[in-house]
Amino acid sequence: MDIDDNCNNKNSVKEDGGEESSEQETTPKPAKKPKKKKKKVPSWVKWGFFVLILSFILSFLFSLLTEVSINDDSPIYVCIIVLVVLLCLNIFCDMLANAVLSCNAEGFNAMASNKIRGAKRAVKFCKNSTKIASVFADVIGDICGIVSGAVGTTFAAYFAFVENDIALMFISIIISALIGALTVGGKAFCKTLAIKYNKQITFAFAKFTTYFKKEK
Repeated sequence: MDIDDNCNNKNSVKEDGGEESSEQETTPKPAKKPKKKKKKVPSWVKWGFFVLILSFILSFLFSLLTEVSINDDSPIYVCIIVLVVLLCLNIFCDMLANAVLSCNAEGFNAMASNKIRGAKRAVKFCKNSTKIASVFADVIGDICGIVSGAVGTTFAAYFAFVENDIALMFISIIISALIGALTVGGKAFCKTLAIKYNKQITFAFAKFTTYFKKEK
């Protein structure tokens, strides 16, 4: 009888333990709190700050170079050379921006597969044409336009020997109008060339950049 009682007690203990374990298994686990995702800065905000910083650096450098090269003791031909360089750079940057925007990357894929120098870089330029155009047309081009206007004002100062204020004002207006006409007219002329020869211009510039940074 004692043996049977012991067996019954053990069985009852096992049954109780099984019920407890089943209760533990059936109890729902507390739900995990979802991890808070870190808010990423939008790409357009990053790009805006990049353009802002780049514009400040380039404006500082262009203004510094013009101030150093043009002063009270500089001859008039130095001012003319600086002005022509700024105008040509402004027109060239606008032409390059239009060429990259209107160019298609498909034309360079076959060249890239044949490992032609500059083809891979040209494909990257076409894929990022909006950013490339923004840097050259909106940043460098606009800065050149602003600085060339300041140089034009300095150029007008060489005619300070004119005693008549009206004549001096008229000369200053003519110089400003001439700078504006050359800038807008040059951009209009080169825009047609940029669209017509977009592939050649894009590839030539891409190949030129490979001499400073190798293609991967």
